Amino acid sequence: MLSIKNLRVNFRNKGADVPALRGIDLAVASGECLGLVGESGSGKSLTALAAMGLLPMAADVVAGEISFDGQDLLQLNRTQLDQVRGKDISMIFQEPMTALNPVMTVGRQITAPIMQHLKLSKAQARTRALDLLARVGIPDPVARFSAYPHELSGGMRQRVMIAMALSCEPKLVIADEPTTALDVTIQAQVLELLRSLQEEMNLAVIIITHDFGVVAELAQRVCVMYCSKVVEEARAIDLFDRTMHPYSIGLLGSTPSLESPLVRRLPAIGGAVPHISEIPSGCAFNPRCGERLTVCDKQIPALEDYDRGQWVACWARSQAR
Repeated sequence: MLSIKNLRVNFRNKGADVPALRGIDLAVASGECLGLVGESGSGKSLTALAAMGLLPMAADVVAGEISFDGQDLLQLNRTQLDQVRGKDISMIFQEPMTALNPVMTVGRQITAPIMQHLKLSKAQARTRALDLLARVGIPDPVARFSAYPHELSGGMRQRVMIAMALSCEPKLVIADEPTTALDVTIQAQVLELLRSLQEEMNLAVIIITHDFGVVAELAQRVCVMYCSKVVEEARAIDLFDRTMHPYSIGLLGSTPSLESPLVRRLPAIGGAVPHISEIPSGCAFNPRCGERLTVCDKQIPALEDYDRGQWVACWARSQAR
């Protein structure tokens, strides 16, 4: 359904080009949920914005292909892209208060794309919007239809975003940190809603998160990103059972578990994700890695099929085979 190959994006900064995505390769099939995991600054959200054609003004796609149902989205003009975006591909943004228009009612924001893409009348669009609001678990849809975003709770605003994303029956939904600003109880409700809607509508979903708990809840496959590259890709069950890349091991090890002793201190990955203008040579993770080899700061490792569809970009793993 969606295939991204060798995607490279640069930011223009004071006359210089700064690499922001350094050759992203990933794919998601119909009905599949793919998790994109990594720390802030790893390129997860930028990859999603590139797929949606919503890159910042200072960003340029300098190489690669983004193919959706066999059509290269990078070759479409704005009018052609608008026919795909919002209809076939939709996005749930991280912060509803900034994604929703504060001076438009909830109902108007949901019905506008329905009338544009599905060519329904205003009355038909209203009926569909009310059904969507009820479907995502919003009480009293008629009252909420006429409400403004600031009049809703955080959990209800996120449900409105989900209703908007589903309003035109998309084939693919990209969910960018959909539970970050919510308390734990509401997080669980939103994740369960996403999972049930995916199964019910046979949606392809890309869920962007830094939380392995969210991945375990929803994803069938996982791509771990670090410094704008995919460093490990595997089925979710394989990644949790046999984590391979040192960065993935560190991320998973720093995630709390109900099975861990209460007195255990969670390990942390030393250092921090470097700024995109200061990415080290060779493997970008090598300054923080406890398994680094001499070659690690000289050459970038390729993503290789380590074992039965578990792809890893790591010199230590490559030489240990």
